[in-house]
Amino acid sequence: MKRILVATDLSPGSMNALARAIQLAAPTGASIRILHAIGRSASSDASMATRKRIIREVHAMAAAIAGHDLEFTLSISSRPAGEAIVRKAAKFGADLVLLGGHGELRFRDAIFGTTATYVVRHCDRPVLIVQNEDAAPYAKVMVALDHSGSAGPTLAATLAVAPVAQLFAVHAFDPPLAELFRGSKGVLEGELRERAEIEALLARLTGEDPRPAAASHALVAPGDVLTVLMGRFAELKPDLVAMGTRKHASFIGSHAVDTLYWCPNDILIVPEHVNAELDDPTPGAVVFA
Repeated sequence: MKRILVATDLSPGSMNALARAIQLAAPTGASIRILHAIGRSASSDASMATRKRIIREVHAMAAAIAGHDLEFTLSISSRPAGEAIVRKAAKFGADLVLLGGHGELRFRDAIFGTTATYVVRHCDRPVLIVQNEDAAPYAKVMVALDHSGSAGPTLAATLAVAPVAQLFAVHAFDPPLAELFRGSKGVLEGELRERAEIEALLARLTGEDPRPAAASHALVAPGDVLTVLMGRFAELKPDLVAMGTRKHASFIGSHAVDTLYWCPNDILIVPEHVNAELDDPTPGAVVFA
């Protein structure tokens, strides 16, 4: 992970995202681009005051979390927040985009969507929604895996942000009619088959990653994806939930978007296809875009 984009509006949630970005960047020396969408009506004085405050907060957080200063750049955008984040992620060549959660969703958010839902639906980079107040390294991760092309990118991104966490791969499946007609015995046989396939997939994907990882487990259950995920979440209480999604996923039928509304902890959303990296920005610059 070389480039991390973190969006901030100076709310408590976005400051948690900034802390998490620093925690992730510190061990690897990844460069951090901070983006603030200030709005078209903001005055130049307000923009300058915001810039100074963000820089001050970053220096203080870096000293507290990493014990030393970190390289970062700052962009101020007058575009709508979601659009600004998606555009900057592509231009910056971000390996990871971080956003802060904002607590309980309002009714209007459920109808029209939030900045997070916009970014998840349109961004072709892994997106980490930060809702945990503690920026300590992740200890327990629940990752949704299936047999689609998103499994590899999802697990790779998960290992990048949580390299030593205990990993629980959760897979939901629909038993075929032939197994359903055989009752509980048929469903059990299907579950054993699916578990063996997910265990083999997990072993292959984690074996390809040289970073150390804690124990991994395959958890398989019949049922729809959200029901299985929510049930396992209640049992495991992971500090991070990871899953893949398709770019431009709609609100209807998008498990990733649905997860933003029920999961109270950090959420990592990984698109099935991730664009190639772009060039690094000039370090130390403050960019207005």
